[in-house]
Amino acid sequence: MMDDTFGYLLTFAALVGGILLLTGHGGALMKGGNTQERAKKYDTKKMEKASGICLLLIGIATAIDIFTTSVSAEIVYVVVILVILIGYTFVVRTRCRK
Repeated sequence: MMDDTFGYLLTFAALVGGILLLTGHGGALMKGGNTQERAKKYDTKKMEKASGICLLLIGIATAIDIFTTSVSAEIVYVVVILVILIGYTFVVRTRCRK
């Protein structure tokens, strides 16, 4: 079971980061790695929107997870996070390419 404090911090960070990315104010969150190569291959605005949606979904899933205690709910949480990340990877590689 996830510690509640960490759950609250993760939920808050994911929701704030997601909102920043969706509103176009989260460009600083997209820094790191090989930025020039990524800018050549991918549409930055589309990547920001996809990342914002992904972070919002992770924040919502984590908020729900904070209030669940059963082992089956924890397994569902892990599966949901994996599905979100796989979906994000698919969207970035298919829809965000230039």
